[in-house]
Amino acid sequence: MNILDYNKVKFKRSQSGALNITLEGGEKIKDVNCIPMFPFSDPENFISIVCKKGSEFEEIGIVKHLRKLSLAQQNFIREYIRFRYFTPEITDIKRIKQTYSLWEWDVVTDRGEKRFYLRDRRENIIIKDDSKIIIFDIEKCRYKITRYSKLPANARIELDRVLL
Repeated sequence: MNILDYNKVKFKRSQSGALNITLEGGEKIKDVNCIPMFPFSDPENFISIVCKKGSEFEEIGIVKHLRKLSLAQQNFIREYIRFRYFTPEITDIKRIKQTYSLWEWDVVTDRGEKRFYLRDRRENIIIKDDSKIIIFDIEKCRYKITRYSKLPANARIELDRVLL
């Protein structure tokens, strides 16, 4: 595992919006990807920096603790991760119904109303210890419920029908 030295790497956005890195010794690598090793439980630590080589990805190194970089450098990485892991917050659930082999969800998110579908609710809903719920639809889009207890009563009833 190659841990990157916080004082010897520099991240920068290109004019096209891609994230680039300059390594110790001045080597510049364009269009890098930042992939948290624990994206839901610990997104600020152990971030793998990779670049595409042909059809494969090659790891450049790991940022062990994001907070040890300068604030500007942290922001470059955080923006990239927010874009990569775009996850709307479900604030209300209007209806969940099963149609054939799919579960149809009509929800309200922090980005507006949305309808999405799940195939297997057991495999596509992850419940975390801190009452956070992550949902993956059939198109591999992610949604989250940060606090189950903050949902309206009717939304909790709908969700309980599916989870139990």
